Amino acid sequence: MTTLLASVVVLAGCTQPADGGASTEEPTTAPAVDATAANLPTTSGPFDGEIAVADGVLPPTNSWLAPAVFAPADRPVFTGTLSVRLRADGLGLGFPQPQASAGILMGAHPDHVQLGLPADDYVLERVDELSGTFAYRQDGQTTGRVTVAEGWPYVAYTAAAAHSIELPASTVAAEGGASAEVGGITYRFVTDGALTGTALDLAEGGSLVVFAEPAGASESDRASLLAGAVPLAGTDVAYAVEDGRATTTLTYDTGGAPTVVASLPHQGTTTDGEPLAATVPSVHGDLALATGSEATFSVPAGEPVPALDLGNLDDAERARVSEQLRADVAAVAFDADDSYYAGKQLQRASQLYQLATGLGLTDEAAAVKEQMVGELDKWFDPEGCATRAERCFAYDDTLKGLVGMEPSYGSDEFNDHHFHYGHMLYALGVLAAEDPALAERYRPVADAVAHDIAAPEQTGSFPQRRAFDDWWGHSWASGTAPFGDGNNQESSSEAVNAWAGLALWADASGDAAMAEQARWMLANETATALEYWVAPELPAAFGHSSVGINWQGKRDFATFFDADPSAVVGIQLIPMSPTHAAYLAQEPEAVQAMVEAAVPDGNPAGRPLVDYVIMAQALTDPDRAAAMLERLPAEQVDNGNSMSYLTAFVLGQD
Repeated sequence: MTTLLASVVVLAGCTQPADGGASTEEPTTAPAVDATAANLPTTSGPFDGEIAVADGVLPPTNSWLAPAVFAPADRPVFTGTLSVRLRADGLGLGFPQPQASAGILMGAHPDHVQLGLPADDYVLERVDELSGTFAYRQDGQTTGRVTVAEGWPYVAYTAAAAHSIELPASTVAAEGGASAEVGGITYRFVTDGALTGTALDLAEGGSLVVFAEPAGASESDRASLLAGAVPLAGTDVAYAVEDGRATTTLTYDTGGAPTVVASLPHQGTTTDGEPLAATVPSVHGDLALATGSEATFSVPAGEPVPALDLGNLDDAERARVSEQLRADVAAVAFDADDSYYAGKQLQRASQLYQLATGLGLTDEAAAVKEQMVGELDKWFDPEGCATRAERCFAYDDTLKGLVGMEPSYGSDEFNDHHFHYGHMLYALGVLAAEDPALAERYRPVADAVAHDIAAPEQTGSFPQRRAFDDWWGHSWASGTAPFGDGNNQESSSEAVNAWAGLALWADASGDAAMAEQARWMLANETATALEYWVAPELPAAFGHSSVGINWQGKRDFATFFDADPSAVVGIQLIPMSPTHAAYLAQEPEAVQAMVEAAVPDGNPAGRPLVDYVIMAQALTDPDRAAAMLERLPAEQVDNGNSMSYLTAFVLGQD
C-alpha cells in the first residue's frame, strides 16, 4: 500500500444504466419518491437546447460531464488530468498547464490532439459515479465509444466498426503503438490497431487509449503509465462513516488489468499499487499518481450542529439577545416567493426558533414555529403547483428533477438546487426533530426534494447524487454548465449547509441510509471547503489567500454577483450556522486573512454580506468582532440572518 496526497407535459420516468453503487442499500424511499414525482404538477424550464443522452439515460445536470451533454458548442470536460472537447465528428484532447495572474488561476483546455471519427453526432450512453461513455454515431449507427473518468489520466476509445483514425502529424511509432509531441507535451497512443504513418486502422472492437506524459516522468513512471493504458468498463464508489472518519473507496473496473489513478491534494489516498514520482499539474495543486485500480481516502467526520451553544452568555448578554429576539420574532415575515430566498427565510426562522428555545422564550418559539409551519405547508404540499405559481414544487420531465417555483438564479435550469433546498431541509429538520408528526406530514415532498439533490442511488426520476461529485469531494452548482472552464461552485458554505440540512431531515424522518450518506457528503464538502476555498495553497501571482469560485479548469477571486472582497469572502460563510463555526475554527489564520481582505479597516458599513464576516471574526478575535458589530447598520444584516442570531453568535464566542 502506498500513501498519496488524491407549460405542462405528461410525466415519463426513465432509468439509467449504472455500473456502480454506494455502500448503502437502495433506500426504501426510492419507489415512494418516484411516485411523488409522477404525481406532482409538471413544468418545463427555459432550457431548450440539445441534450446528448441515449434513451434511458437521465441527463447528468450539475455534473462534470454536463458541458459535453448540454453544450452543442463543443465545450470541454475536465477529468482532473486530461481535458476533452467532444465534437459531433471527433474529439480534441489536451493536458492543461495552469497559469496564474491577479485573482485568476487558469488551466484552460488545449486542443492539442485532434481525433477525427466516422460520426455525425454523439450521446452519453453510460454514466456511473466517476465515469461516462459516449457513443459516437453515424446515420444513427454506433461507430465507436469514448470513455472518460475522473482521476483516470487516460481517454479510451473502442471501435464498434472497423475504421481509420488520423493521428497528429508529429506521430511516430513507439512502444505500445505511437507517440506525438504537441505543444511541448508528449502524448502516447496505446493501441491494438495497425499504424501506417499517421493513420491508425482499428478493427471492430479495436481500442485506442491516449495519455500525456507528465513533465519529469521517469522511465519507471512512463512504463507504469504505459501498462495502465487499458480500457475502462466503469467505476464504483463505496463509503462509510465511523470512528470519526468518513472513508471513500474508488474502484476503476479494468477487468483486473493494472492502471494508474490520480489523487487530489485533500485526499491522502492509499491505493493497491505503488506511487509514481511524477505528478500532474492542475489549478488545484499537483495531483499524485499511483498504480492500482482501487483508491481509498478518508477525511474527518463531523455532526451537523443546528443550535448555538448559549453557555458563554452572561446575564446581561442573555437579556440583550432576548430583547433583540423579541423584536426579530415580531418582524418575521415569509414574503419571498422564490425557492432561494424562501429557503433562507425558513432557515433564518429556524435559527430564531432554536434561539428562543435556548433562552427559554417559549411564547416566541411557539410563534415562530406556527409561522414556519404555515410556510412549510405551502412548499411541501404535493398539489401546491396545481393551484398557484409560487411556493411549491413541480417536476421537470426534461431535466428530470424538482423545480421550486418561483425559480431564481437559474434554478429552473437546475442551478444551485442544493443551496436552495438545503436551507429548506435544514429548517424542516429542526422542527421535525421535535415534532414527528411534521415529518410524516411533509415526508412525500421532502423526500423527493432530498432525492433531487442527493439520491443515494439513481431512481426512475432522479440521478444519483445530482449535485455532489464523489471524486472532487464537493458539489457543482451549474445545472447545464455552459462554460469553457467546466462546472463551478461559488458558495462552498451553502453546499456544506445543504448536507447538514439533509442530515437533519434524514435523522428526523428516520432514513438511516440517507443520514449516513449525508454525513459522508458533509465531511467531504467540509474538507474541500477548507482545502480549496478557505485555506488553499495558491501561487503568489494569484494575490489572494482564498478563492471565490472554483471551476474544474479555473479558480477566481470573484463572485457572480458582486466584486467587493467582502462579498467574495461572505459567500464562503453564509449562513454561518454552528456547523460552519466548527470547521472554520480549524483554520484560524486563514479565516483571519479572509476577514482582513473583506474589512481591512474594521468598518463594516456599506460592505455586502459583512454580517457573516463579523461572525467569522468572532471565531478568531471576539472582541474585535463585538466592536465591528456595534458599527454595523441594522439594515445591512442579510435576509438569511437576524440581528439576534448574529449578536448571540458573536457574544457566545467569548
